[in-house]
Amino acid sequence: MERTSLNPSAGSAARFACDYCRQKKFRCSKELPKCSACKPWPSACTYSRDKERTLSTKDQTAPQPKTSGPAEKSSSIGGLEQRLQNIERSIVNLTKSVEQVLSAVRPQESTNTVSSSISESATMTGKVDQVTPSLNEAQVPNLFLGPSHSFSFLKETPTHIDAVPKSPSTLAHHNAYSELRYLSNTLTTATVSPDTTAMKGFHVPPKSVGYQLIGQFLEHSPLGEPFFCSPSDDLLRQIIFDPANVKQKAWVVYVNYMMLAMVSANESGETVEAKQFRRNMRLALNDSTIFLEPTLANVQALALLALHGEDYASPNLSWMLVGHACRQAEALGLHASTDQDFESRQRSLCMFWLLFVVDKSCSLAFGRSSFLPMSVYRDVPLPDFNFMLKFQPHNSSSFRKSRESPLISSFGAHLLTSGMEVAKMMEYVLDLLTPGKSLLPKERVSRDLDEWYSKTIKILTETIDAERPWAEETQLREMSLGISSMRFQYLHIVILLHKGDPTCANIRLESAREALSLLPSMVSNWASVYNGVVWHLLYYPFIPFFVVFENIVQGNSFQASSTVDQDLGLLSTAVSYFAMMRGQLRLLATVCARLEHVAAVFLQLAQVHASQPATAYSSNANKNGNEDVPSGIPSTDFLSYGGHEDVAASLRKAQDDIGTAANLDLGKFLDWLPAEVLPLWPAGDSGNQHHSAYHVATDSTMVEGEQAPRGRKRTFDATFDWFSWDAYFADADSR
Repeated sequence: MERTSLNPSAGSAARFACDYCRQKKFRCSKELPKCSACKPWPSACTYSRDKERTLSTKDQTAPQPKTSGPAEKSSSIGGLEQRLQNIERSIVNLTKSVEQVLSAVRPQESTNTVSSSISESATMTGKVDQVTPSLNEAQVPNLFLGPSHSFSFLKETPTHIDAVPKSPSTLAHHNAYSELRYLSNTLTTATVSPDTTAMKGFHVPPKSVGYQLIGQFLEHSPLGEPFFCSPSDDLLRQIIFDPANVKQKAWVVYVNYMMLAMVSANESGETVEAKQFRRNMRLALNDSTIFLEPTLANVQALALLALHGEDYASPNLSWMLVGHACRQAEALGLHASTDQDFESRQRSLCMFWLLFVVDKSCSLAFGRSSFLPMSVYRDVPLPDFNFMLKFQPHNSSSFRKSRESPLISSFGAHLLTSGMEVAKMMEYVLDLLTPGKSLLPKERVSRDLDEWYSKTIKILTETIDAERPWAEETQLREMSLGISSMRFQYLHIVILLHKGDPTCANIRLESAREALSLLPSMVSNWASVYNGVVWHLLYYPFIPFFVVFENIVQGNSFQASSTVDQDLGLLSTAVSYFAMMRGQLRLLATVCARLEHVAAVFLQLAQVHASQPATAYSSNANKNGNEDVPSGIPSTDFLSYGGHEDVAASLRKAQDDIGTAANLDLGKFLDWLPAEVLPLWPAGDSGNQHHSAYHVATDSTMVEGEQAPRGRKRTFDATFDWFSWDAYFADADSR
């Protein structure tokens, strides 16, 4: 804002009138810094005729500058340089902080190509800015998603975004498209960001620290039973103290990641110890034999990273790791080994079925073919139930304070058995979603799935009730997490199974609502085992989220307000869930914060839609001739009388097209047009004149002296003095 030309002390007065009052021939109050006529306006109040006198006075009274010696000049220059350096350091620190914040919470303009559905919608509507990738940067290809998959909302959500009326005062639509673009890029790309070129060698701890690490690993290694086998004592010492010479680097990956998971779950932030474990793990993964040579150590290392890998929580990276593990498991014949002892045979079967479960989950998520097809492995037996009793992670020292030997729990074995059984049904669900003839009818698959769910929940609930008297609170919480995870998996399958079936739309919606309500009970970290795959926890909640979002923006306009509020509350639950997961998965805090922002943006868009007035009102008002049209929305019904039907149709079409595309309230625009532009009511249709908002104003709003033939009335308060505004600022610009 331009300052006044004079800066005298408060309470003094100018000698001459200001330029504005002099030009307008007003009586100027000569107040400083602004006269009474200029105070209401933002521009300066200039006393140009007083300027010359004031400046000459200042020149006479201004003190003479002191001459400084060389020492003082050198001192002032040094101080100035020091201040500039401090400012430069502050700017650098501020830039780093801003970049970290932006990477966590602000929409990132991706250089990747957006999925075809979003691109098509953006081309048609112009709502997404086209981002041109740099020619010097390698583009990351978008990966294939099958015609029916868990993330089908990526191509359906743009239509739902368009269904929300746009508001010129918010960027809700733009933000929604930006967040959908981010989600699409995350689910359709696979990139490995860690760079190990700067890592010169493995970290080797001191002997005292190394033996402590060995003790910690042996204490927590039972968590991997009955799937993973631990290295021998000699091999474990070599992994800790001489990792570079370990022949099978998969063991280095396995041990270091187990230690990394324990440290990450217990520490509040990134520690030096965690960085050292991650460094050793990444260096070991550079050995290509892990991916090319089929060994049991390679299979279990790949499976561990695919399930719980912090740096490999991306869905497609997890799918790639599962694929390598499945191919090696097939080559090793884990499903058909008969010349092994009982324990080795059962452990191989457990690993095979673990990969089978994850493989079916990935196939259902991406719509891709299975690595382990059901048609080939239908007759592979499940592991022995007594052997699966070794799976008791909730009885480990991580969840138990008592040092007494815990009682044998069957909860883990029942959970494993149920997971293997539902994996078989996933194959039939995937077959139903794939175009072509299905092996089983949908009704049969749905009935079998419901029976499995009822039986599973009953068994798990009875088991946890039976063990409740002697189990500790942390153990009960972990078992409850297992039940919640199983329920969420069932609801996820139901949502996919009934997709596109209008007769089951209500079942699908209720399943999505129940799934969102389960999210608070599924908050967990790497210390938990019953929580399933990490990327499921991060990305699967968006599947029921967008089902409920679709119901809000595309559902019946006559939904009860309580129902809409309930759905908005469920969407808010998803936002809170990601906020809580950010505190649990601290090493993925940036990812969780970004997903929280995605959910928050779509929650805001749903709230914008819910706050809009019911569209049913205007449609009913048009049908009912006895209801007045609201004055804020000019009606075009008057054009239907007296041979103006074509004009009425054209104007209604323009109101729909222009108002939607340009985000314009055409009614308010027409209200500014002169009354002569609008046709008057025909004399023979006086009985219908009350239908129009452009008819003669009512007695309550008619001002005396207003001529009725004008057909409309605008009050004085609604009329702005554009001439005075223009004259004032034109004069201010000239000064």
